[in-house]
Amino acid sequence: MKPITLLIAAFIASGTTAQFNNPLAIPPALDLDTFDLVVDEHVHQFYPGVNTNTYGASAEYLGPTLILHRGDSARIRIHNELAQVTSMHWHGMHVPGEMDGGPPREVLPGESWFARFMVKNPAATYWYHPHPHELTAEQANFGLAGFIIVQDEDEAALDLPRTYGVDDFPAVVQDRKFQPNGDFAFYPFGDSVLVNGTPNAYLQCPAQVVRLRLLNGSNARIYALGLDNGQVFNVIAGDGGLLPSPVSTDRLWLSNGERAEVLLDFTGMEGDSLLLMSHGSELPQTVPGSGNILWESSALNGIDFPVMRIRVVAPTADPVTAIPANLFTHVAPDEAESVQTRTKNITGTGMVGMGMFMINGLMFDLNVVNDTVQLGSVEVWNVVNNSNMAHPMHIHGVSFFILERNLQPPPAWEQGPKDVVLVDRWEVVKLIMRFTEPTDGWPFMYHCHNLLHEDNMMMLQYAVVDPNMSISRANDQDGMNIFPIPTTGSLSWTSDEAVQEVGLLDPAGRAVRRHFVPSTKQGMLDLAGLPSGTYTLILFHGSGRAHAKVVVD
Repeated sequence: MKPITLLIAAFIASGTTAQFNNPLAIPPALDLDTFDLVVDEHVHQFYPGVNTNTYGASAEYLGPTLILHRGDSARIRIHNELAQVTSMHWHGMHVPGEMDGGPPREVLPGESWFARFMVKNPAATYWYHPHPHELTAEQANFGLAGFIIVQDEDEAALDLPRTYGVDDFPAVVQDRKFQPNGDFAFYPFGDSVLVNGTPNAYLQCPAQVVRLRLLNGSNARIYALGLDNGQVFNVIAGDGGLLPSPVSTDRLWLSNGERAEVLLDFTGMEGDSLLLMSHGSELPQTVPGSGNILWESSALNGIDFPVMRIRVVAPTADPVTAIPANLFTHVAPDEAESVQTRTKNITGTGMVGMGMFMINGLMFDLNVVNDTVQLGSVEVWNVVNNSNMAHPMHIHGVSFFILERNLQPPPAWEQGPKDVVLVDRWEVVKLIMRFTEPTDGWPFMYHCHNLLHEDNMMMLQYAVVDPNMSISRANDQDGMNIFPIPTTGSLSWTSDEAVQEVGLLDPAGRAVRRHFVPSTKQGMLDLAGLPSGTYTLILFHGSGRAHAKVVVD
């Protein structure tokens, strides 16, 4: 068996002359009423004759692409066949807190979780990945992730490439380091580039306009993507939706967790071959993946290297040959609507690509909600980076708009809805967002999407509470009754529908009681030891959830 170290060394030494002879794997696209994803362990051969232990979602590595439709209900069952706890986060999706799949939502070994939510997001490229406390980087490093494509009428009305795997291609870019025995090593940076799990990949693109859905799925590396012939391409969408119009560029930075949809015009180029490159030599020393000696050593740091080869073949029978002049304008909330401005100050000094970083001097505590916001409200957040390196900051449960970067408007390709923003050293980035999803006891996260920083506690929690929720919602219209009110020790409840889960939130929106029940229409909740005050009882059932106010004397 050829040692894996020799295979990797041969790839790196060959540089841009590498024989990109592996066809790019295209994950299967599923458009189903209910998705079943089995999370388990596998053995996969990235290189011939070399076995690598991996994780996948109903696949040996990565998972299928889930096709969702705006306005429909999504139903996804996660079956955990791993030997450790996991979860699944629907990255970028606007879902209630109990369906977000953050660290509080644990799926234990051998158990399943049924996520159900309305698809409210506009058409764009999203993704799913695990989010268990202190295990996110490890499980993602083993390959647990997949694409989500949301479709809607606005995008469908445009003349864009959208035949999956023919002129519309997903491409998750990851760097990985392999051990001599073929297994993944767990490091911030790797020496081997995988695209959709394929090393030395080539993609056959028809000689026409094609769409590439790019995702940075790496642990820490930032990519500066461009074509080796200097050809420009057009960015048409960011994390959370289409841009107002295509943005022409020859370079695109993509930080961890970020997505971008680009159009490449290969009309008349049949027979040509070109490389998608990452220009690491152009990255500032503060950006992970540059040649900064602080970063953990990697042969790819600070250099320009190929990501995959593109081979242009004959056009399809009905090609897209023009790039639309206009796309779709998502209107940001007006800053005058903002009810509060918050500052998120990043501090810390990272060594070897890691280090302990903090947000507002705090580190993650699963039992602490750091911010409470009102449902439906608009807020402005200023992210200030006083650390020694750039951080890709991600906020769960919302899409935000970038108002300013150091008092200047953001570049055109960042002027649509987003959920990840790269904030460089000494940079101040001003965001605005509307909070439309309640947490109901399951707080949302905001954190650095450098996965090792996230697992090293660079993450905080926020709750979204409905100030108008009252006891009147808890009677006939919600199909539930609770008694006695007020109460001193225990609370009885009945429901018209069978209940699977019961939760109790304190006035700050934190879950102080949470129990799974065996599908019953009545039950009792022990409130002993709770301070006096007004709490919110939530019953979760097949139709959604019912709320009621509870007064504890």
